[in-house]
Amino acid sequence: MDVIDVRGLLGLLIGDGSLVPYRTPGGGYIQLTLTAGASESAFLEEKVQEFRNFIHTKAQIVPYRTTPRSNGKTTPILRFRVSTNKLRPIYNLLYPIGERQITATTLDLLGAQAAAWLWAEGARLRDDQSFSLTRVGSTNEEALLFSAWLNMLTGASSTIEDNYVKPRLRFDLNQTQKIQAALQQYAPNSRKHLFLGEQWDVNSIRNARTELQFRERQDSTQREEEASMVGSSEIGNREEFS
Repeated sequence: MDVIDVRGLLGLLIGDGSLVPYRTPGGGYIQLTLTAGASESAFLEEKVQEFRNFIHTKAQIVPYRTTPRSNGKTTPILRFRVSTNKLRPIYNLLYPIGERQITATTLDLLGAQAAAWLWAEGARLRDDQSFSLTRVGSTNEEALLFSAWLNMLTGASSTIEDNYVKPRLRFDLNQTQKIQAALQQYAPNSRKHLFLGEQWDVNSIRNARTELQFRERQDSTQREEEASMVGSSEIGNREEFS
């Protein structure tokens, strides 16, 4: 994997994605999991396509339902999971101490494309048409790094909102327009409304093929998941790459 691949994958995963290392007799691998709600299928499809630009895999998005809650209800979920040691450089950058942590070294590798993925992932519209940005780390220190990075790339300034479990960045209306204009050309197709100031019905932006898969496979996939949890080992979860 060259520098371009590392930067591309790092930018895609800077705001989302779980990376877990596994050891095997052959040396081990990194498992990536991307999840989305049923209404976010189009965006997940875009992320998976971007992933395949850097790492070839036959893995597909799998629809399933969560374990029933106490009231018996389940939640429809979409999941994309691959395992390969090619992800180790990304893991080392995003998990420098074994836990997810954003550092200045990591952000220095990334540019406007990564910032657009982050905005598409975490931008939340407020009543006054300004935005809050989630997924900017777990601490105020990490949020400040994101704020300085975004300011350097787009000229947009932000402040920290720390009255949540994890910090968010607040962009007032003027700064929102500034970051939207700077990143608009890099916007994922399914989230362009977040870069144009338009209010779309996100629930209507779905990938028809994924939705059909979900309806057809949700019951059978749940049974397969349960069987896999009982009998699988860490090696059994791996995807093979050509």
